[in-house]
Amino acid sequence: MTPVSVLKILWRHKVSMITVLVLTLAAATYVFFYAPRSYMASTVYVLVTPRVPSVEEMRTDPALAAANSDNPYLRSADSSLITQVMATKLSSTDVVDSLKAAGLSPDYTVTLPATTGAGQLIRMEATGSSPQLAITTAEALGQHLTAKLRDAQKVNGADDRYLFTALQIDPPSKATEQFSSRLRSMIVVLIGGVILLFGAVSIARMLENSRAARKDAADRAKPVSRRRRSADRNAEPAAVPDEDGKPGGGSAAAPRAVEDRKPRKYAVAAVHDSPFLLPQHELQDLTFEEQRTDVPVKR
Repeated sequence: MTPVSVLKILWRHKVSMITVLVLTLAAATYVFFYAPRSYMASTVYVLVTPRVPSVEEMRTDPALAAANSDNPYLRSADSSLITQVMATKLSSTDVVDSLKAAGLSPDYTVTLPATTGAGQLIRMEATGSSPQLAITTAEALGQHLTAKLRDAQKVNGADDRYLFTALQIDPPSKATEQFSSRLRSMIVVLIGGVILLFGAVSIARMLENSRAARKDAADRAKPVSRRRRSADRNAEPAAVPDEDGKPGGGSAAAPRAVEDRKPRKYAVAAVHDSPFLLPQHELQDLTFEEQRTDVPVKR
């Protein structure tokens, strides 16, 4: 099927096509201008590595030497380990359930931007149906980060001076509208309209073919009317040429038809002891001897 044939089919069912197009454009316009919108607020935290006392400081200060320094993440050679663990903990289901219980948005993401120096960055983006909801959700995520960061490092009872700390460097002061969400919704509506358009045209074609098939079946099953049969019987036969070879003198079947309408009289003639019927006008042409004897009739 070529594009030209598709366009011809669409134009033949232009009523269905125009109806679906108008509904699709109306739905896309409503989604773009009046549908619920989404806003995003983000916050960035940096995990600061604690300053470990030197050997000389611990000699001069016995309290430093007595403090518990058993922080498993501080002993790790990978400085990004603590950020990866925090990103995993913030993406857990218990955080999502706590946000839902507080009436906040469960739609958020946690990413790890490029880091430099002794700290590691964690970026949290929250999406909500209003700017205030997005900002409140981002702040709640920061609080969850601080609490989980401390709990993860206190597994061995490490002293606070040996713990990583979360420092907020970009607070969620403003939420921006997500234009891409409206655009995605409009694209979905347009795609649905195209599918609905071809579906409506296919249904219209099916109904048209069904009506045509029923009409053909009814025409084949319809008996020939009495008036048509009478017209066929009384139809004038074709003209035949006359003796001079000119057409229009009459029809060949006309004399035969007139002759056939006259009743014929038959008489019995005996030829070789075999009676047979002869028309009355042929019997009159016989001689008296031929009529009364068994002499064969030669014609």
